[in-house]
Amino acid sequence: MVSEVKCLNCGKRFRLKGESPSSNFFSVPCPECGGTLEPVSRDLREKEDGVEGIEEPTLLIDKSLALVFWDITEEKTQLLKDLTKAGYEVRLLKKPSLLTQWLRFETPSLIVLAAEDKEKIRPYIDILNSLPMPERRQIFVVWITSKARTLDPRLAFLASVEIVVNTSDISRFSDILARGQKIWRDFYYPFKQVEEALAKEI
Repeated sequence: MVSEVKCLNCGKRFRLKGESPSSNFFSVPCPECGGTLEPVSRDLREKEDGVEGIEEPTLLIDKSLALVFWDITEEKTQLLKDLTKAGYEVRLLKKPSLLTQWLRFETPSLIVLAAEDKEKIRPYIDILNSLPMPERRQIFVVWITSKARTLDPRLAFLASVEIVVNTSDISRFSDILARGQKIWRDFYYPFKQVEEALAKEI
């Protein structure tokens, strides 16, 4: 299903993959100007379609989505630039409810949770762990904290994330992410093959 939202500030329209928001306002900000998005009613959509001067709506997200929650003192600018350079559409998370809303429309490929304590990231992890397992496996989750040894598999398992990264290694994040994702792909590839084989038999 594809629905639409419109920015109340700049007027740009966007298409969403997923159900139409149930509320009057969509709390994910406009990627063009940061304004408030609201759902476009069917009547308005039919009225505006084909009107000269009104652009066709574009997808709100047309790349792999990366969501970032940042609650540490270290600078995040270079990490965000590196993710964008790697081909991700990067959006910041300021509260767990935003993650819930994004999941209704787009399954993120990557989630970065930067916080010292596990309790800070727990609300996000709880939301992710409530997803169906096939969907959860599509999401690569990274926890950045000074309390972890980078790529410590035991802590990653206990925290329900794919990898952990020490804050001192943020400058090497891209390389660490690539290494972690390769390990992850190699590990889950046999599971994916089995799932696909079973799906064909059903």
